[in-house]
Amino acid sequence: MNKYLLTRKSPDAPREIFRCDIIDCEQKFVRADLLARHRKRHSASYTPRNRVPSFSTPKDSSPPGPDSVVVSPSTSVDTRPTYGNVPHDAAILLSPDSNTHAPPSLPNPGQNRIPQPPSWVSQVPDMAACNIIRPKPGYYPREGPRIQEQPTVVSFHHNVDFPHDEISRENFAVWLFNPQGTYGEFSVNQLPFMDGGLESTLNNSIHYDYESLTSGGRSNLETPPRLFESDELINEFRRQEVIRWFQIFRQKQPKSEPHIANIVQDSGGDLPALSLEIMRDCCREYFEHVSPRLPIVHQPTFSSNKCSIFLLLVIIALGATSLCSRDSTGTLSDYGGFADVIIAGVRWEIVTAEEASPPVGLWVAQALLLLEFYEKMYSSRRLHERAHIYHSVALTLLRRGSPLIGRSGSESPPEVTSAEHPHGVGLDSRTWWIRWAETESMHRVVFAAFMMDIIHAAMFGHAADMAPHEIRLPLPCDDNLWTASNPDTVRTLDQNFRMYGLRSISFLDGLKRALHGKEVKTHSFGRMIIMSGLLSVGWHLSHRETHLKWLDLTAPTVAIQDNWKKILLKAFDDWKVSFDMAQGIMGSPTITDPSAHHSGSNGPIQSASVLYHLAHLSLHVDVVDLQVYSLAKRLLGRKVSVRDYSNVVTRMKVWATQPSTRHAVLHAFKLLYRVLVDPRRNGGDRKRQDFGDVNLPPIEIQSYSCRSEPDPHRPWIMYYAALCIWSFVRALSRHDALQEPNLHPHMSSRPLEPSPANYRRVVTYLSNVANLSELTEAAAATLGDGLSDLLDCLQSIFSGAQSEILLEARHRLRVCRETLITSPA
Repeated sequence: MNKYLLTRKSPDAPREIFRCDIIDCEQKFVRADLLARHRKRHSASYTPRNRVPSFSTPKDSSPPGPDSVVVSPSTSVDTRPTYGNVPHDAAILLSPDSNTHAPPSLPNPGQNRIPQPPSWVSQVPDMAACNIIRPKPGYYPREGPRIQEQPTVVSFHHNVDFPHDEISRENFAVWLFNPQGTYGEFSVNQLPFMDGGLESTLNNSIHYDYESLTSGGRSNLETPPRLFESDELINEFRRQEVIRWFQIFRQKQPKSEPHIANIVQDSGGDLPALSLEIMRDCCREYFEHVSPRLPIVHQPTFSSNKCSIFLLLVIIALGATSLCSRDSTGTLSDYGGFADVIIAGVRWEIVTAEEASPPVGLWVAQALLLLEFYEKMYSSRRLHERAHIYHSVALTLLRRGSPLIGRSGSESPPEVTSAEHPHGVGLDSRTWWIRWAETESMHRVVFAAFMMDIIHAAMFGHAADMAPHEIRLPLPCDDNLWTASNPDTVRTLDQNFRMYGLRSISFLDGLKRALHGKEVKTHSFGRMIIMSGLLSVGWHLSHRETHLKWLDLTAPTVAIQDNWKKILLKAFDDWKVSFDMAQGIMGSPTITDPSAHHSGSNGPIQSASVLYHLAHLSLHVDVVDLQVYSLAKRLLGRKVSVRDYSNVVTRMKVWATQPSTRHAVLHAFKLLYRVLVDPRRNGGDRKRQDFGDVNLPPIEIQSYSCRSEPDPHRPWIMYYAALCIWSFVRALSRHDALQEPNLHPHMSSRPLEPSPANYRRVVTYLSNVANLSELTEAAAATLGDGLSDLLDCLQSIFSGAQSEILLEARHRLRVCRETLITSPA
């Protein structure tokens, strides 16, 4: 790095000048001790105290001070480093105060000033930076024999030059894309949170870790009599409280009456249709079918009768709508209306609760996340839009406390003061277990919020508000610990993990390892979190390019874009192979099979294959562009204009000619093949299943149904994939229309009956393409044959959906099919 020293002679100038003898360094000093201090900067162990630029080499003259060189105030020199072949966007990802190259020069009639770091940069103390994600003593295993890893090959990094260690310690993306180093070597001093996120002032550890149980003698481990009697079942008093709130919400929503007519029939001042057994069924349904998507409520310690009534209302609503969606008889339809009434009214009660201010209460964070999940995936268009609007509220509450960095202090969950229980003495086993569960639950809330944020950004086209560097937590505990029914089991399992050297890994370390093709030893939920992190990195890099173009700044070259995309695509593939191998070794049922309802807790998206293919899709095409191209009239809450459509048509014509687009289209076929065809297979040959290498016998009728779908994300991602295929075929055909074709009225609401002949054609169509290792131009030219049958099949599937957005998706696919028929050859 060139530096410029500005000096001039004066009567007081020193007689001797000390010059740095390091090659390419021309620094000069007036004292020997200043030179010695400067030489330390050239050592690999040097850590800079600040980010103020240095200057050297004389051009003009200015009087030196008595002890050091004086810098000219009228000269501004950009000293920010260039990072060789590091992907341009990667070098500045999520670090607004660092750049890989000087910005274009702008005319400035005023005085040029030395650039200063933005005022919002968070200055975290060095000690906190070192210990920011250090596991709590005993909570996660400390030291133990590490499992020897198999050597891995890191691709796409042999031609990447990484900067000096001190730079990578201050820049998240440079550290992330550098295959060397761990999170412990990464400094977060210059890395701010997006909003608040300041560390808790109470940094003392929470005293309910594993070792605290053994510190106070055996008496602390004894379980009091009748301590573990189940409190999961709702009692009559709590049922009456649920009904009372339901009646309050009902009065504010008169338009909902037709949808709940059968359950609000009064009998002696009671509502028999909302019996105690029905409410208990709703809770059981939630924990069995909904909780695996957002495993943030610890069922073994959950109390229906002691938790917040608003959290319980959300849980009951989710259970009720899940029962309704799986009901094929139609007798439970009113319970879906019952759930909608609760959800529409409960948000206000949650956000106005005393615990809904920083530091946020655990139950508030849980309720807001579950509420958003319901609104986005199970309900009406109006509630779906409301969820997007208030999405940032939950994230802001998490940032304004300390859950994202793991310093719970007195915040989430409450800390036991040392006066009450010094070093944990006096804590009985049950109390320790509950507080352990609260801490783990808050960690899981953070990860679930992060996963929903990036997955829904990719699926629906809105902005991703969270960044990976914000989360400085260990990955969630193993599912066996999470589901253990008593503290003794938790203790035993924890001891076993310690004995075998299994310990928790930080999210950022796991993300970095996955990015460079290395194994991350964790359970399926942790692996899905890591994949969401990779997806987030790709999303932020892609959208930074968009912002650079919009601001008319220098956009990265095609070669630079291809470089970081190759890194991510390789990481996606390595992650998928690792996931499948881990599932095979564990011998558990395949979780990528949509019929496996009782699979483990994998996060919002149940299937590893679906998340994997979604990541590939979203890296190459935006779902908003696809919907505009398919003649959608309203998106993201606003009307789509003729100009919007014309701009998208231009982009899609270019998009269809790119080789990377054929890669995305091939993944769309593999995704649909995996869901519609491959579920008939057992879990034996996962790798061949996921990549479509199995020739299957003909099927008489489709086996996939929205009614039996445990993951509400999967149908919408199938819609995304179908739009990708249709848009590709449409763009290659060179025929575009500004208005929807005339649709047959008799088909507008009547559910399509699945035709065995149609489905056999769909199986053949999907299999022929999904079996390909590469989609060539010749093969791409034939994709129009069979597309109409595929769209018919998906319309039939979506006709059984309860969610309004899926019914809208069905209509959009119908429009796409009609354009294939009405377009000229």
